[in-house]
Amino acid sequence: MTACESPNNLAFTCNIGIHTIVDRHTHIGVDVGLVAVRCAWDAGCLLGEGPVWDARTRAVHFVDLKGGAVHSWSLDGGHRTWQLDGIVSALALTEAPDAILCATSRGFECLSLETGARTLISRPLPMADGMRTNDGGCDAQGNFWIGTMDDAERSFAGTLYRISFGQEPVTKLEGVGVSNGLGWSPDGSMFYFTDSLRRSIYRFDCDVASGTLGEKTLFAELTDGEGAPDGLTVDAEGHVWSAIWDGWRIIRYDPDGRIDQVVEMPVPRPTSLAFGGPDLATLYITTARIGLADEVLRAAPLSGALLALEPGVRGLAASRVQL
Repeated sequence: MTACESPNNLAFTCNIGIHTIVDRHTHIGVDVGLVAVRCAWDAGCLLGEGPVWDARTRAVHFVDLKGGAVHSWSLDGGHRTWQLDGIVSALALTEAPDAILCATSRGFECLSLETGARTLISRPLPMADGMRTNDGGCDAQGNFWIGTMDDAERSFAGTLYRISFGQEPVTKLEGVGVSNGLGWSPDGSMFYFTDSLRRSIYRFDCDVASGTLGEKTLFAELTDGEGAPDGLTVDAEGHVWSAIWDGWRIIRYDPDGRIDQVVEMPVPRPTSLAFGGPDLATLYITTARIGLADEVLRAAPLSGALLALEPGVRGLAASRVQL
């Protein structure tokens, strides 16, 4: 494979050949072939995460969680960066056209895309020492869901919260390892949640209005040698796309949890995904370079870049948080 020769919009192909993998749960073969992927912006993130498409600004906003930065890349190839102090783990669109919600070390803040000014909306969630927030997302009712985790990734002390700003956070799940990608089916009746430490994605029935979750069922699971599911997004057909940390690939699962498609990546650590573009037909993928050995970085120089591809399906528009 060839890396981007410049930071913006050059295409390359993952030369993986045509082969077949077997879903170990269903024993059904899934074809993996040549997929054109492009480097939207070689942002050099330590830990790129949390992409969200903003149709008003025609841009993808995302974070460098460990780099303490918010990035924005627009369709015209321009990009901007706001450097924040400490960790920034997740983003959400707001009703204000020039502001996004950021989960930071200070709590929850609105960041002005015009001036870079930050307004504190809510103090941090209750967390013990060594804990931090991780991935988050907004439901159709404008509530923000976000999980906490042990930053050392050793304990199952994390919690998933549903936040209606102006009210007390509501605990949805406890005993979480690495709280990660989450999302809803197109009609909101199913909720998907990733625990990367357990290498698993779970599915719940979900009441759209109240956010009440039903029984937890296992949706997808990886073994130790397969990597770990990280961020996720749901497309307009109700299929779940999962970025596989240390797996050099992203996976599309059908609504029953069967592998439908595998797209190999030019980096070992894809982290999260979001559909964007004017017709929501482009899949944007954040990636990480943190913790990779020099020889791996030489083999995967786009680690930390924002990647993009056209998967042949469309996504769902991001909901806006109510503040």
